[in-house]
Amino acid sequence: MASIILPTFEWTRSCEQLARQLESEDELLVVCDHEDDPVASTELPENADLLVAGEPEGCSGKANAVALALEHASQDRIVLTDDDVERDDDWLATIKRLGEEHGTVTAIPLFLSEEYPFKLLEPLCIVVASFVVDRTNWVTWGGGVTFDRREIDLEGYVADLRRTVSDDALLAEYTDEVVASRELVNEVRVPGGPRVTYERITRFVTIFYRFAPRRTLAILGLFLAVAAAGIVAPLLVAFSVTYIARDQYRSLGVDRRTWAFAVPSLLLAPLFALAGIARPTFVWGGRRYLWHDTFDVTVLEEGSTATDED
Repeated sequence: MASIILPTFEWTRSCEQLARQLESEDELLVVCDHEDDPVASTELPENADLLVAGEPEGCSGKANAVALALEHASQDRIVLTDDDVERDDDWLATIKRLGEEHGTVTAIPLFLSEEYPFKLLEPLCIVVASFVVDRTNWVTWGGGVTFDRREIDLEGYVADLRRTVSDDALLAEYTDEVVASRELVNEVRVPGGPRVTYERITRFVTIFYRFAPRRTLAILGLFLAVAAAGIVAPLLVAFSVTYIARDQYRSLGVDRRTWAFAVPSLLLAPLFALAGIARPTFVWGGRRYLWHDTFDVTVLEEGSTATDED
């Protein structure tokens, strides 16, 4: 049994996949921002409750929604997820089982798109994101993570959610060990136009930088070093990074040929990293945020056309 927390504006195909997997003792907490959001008029499953979080103040809309749901959750086993995750039929049973076996368990995301320029950056997102989630305790992924509320300072976590942006990077700060499972490798189809890609990638970088600045700078330094080496030995570097990308795709079971864009990803990565570190604001879910420091967030505006719902 578990409390499953699902922030969403509308009832999506991913939500329906999740609803079909609920067991009788599970509770699904669907969280939206406003009473007039489309999901508020949807007929939810019998063991689901709708929560209205309202406008965030000093935090992101996602963090605000998760904080409210955690205050209402009745089960010890918590599952956080998103409304755009592709789920197998046993996704929920698997993440709950792994959580009981290992404690805090995170799925591994695969961000995919059929649009450019994001498609050029797929190798970057798949290789770097899977490495960060799979090989370190640096960050969990809010699209699929479970933990036992008795094993963390839940009151402190909820309080910090209401003064930061990233629910998943913050969760990693409250857990001693995170297990990333290859049983939970989930595709997330995202829009990939120029503006939305810029917002998404710089947000990712900003999250990493706010919670672990030294490691973020170390990864940036590594990308710059490899790019510099490409000036001296372009064929060797191009072959090596492409091989690494293709190997990681195979390891994660990704049946796409975008690994061939490993070299463009390598060249674009430092530019996005520097933009994410230096850029003062970003757009997420229709709101623009000014993120001064880890726990210092200003919500600037709503209604930008460059929305990013992930």
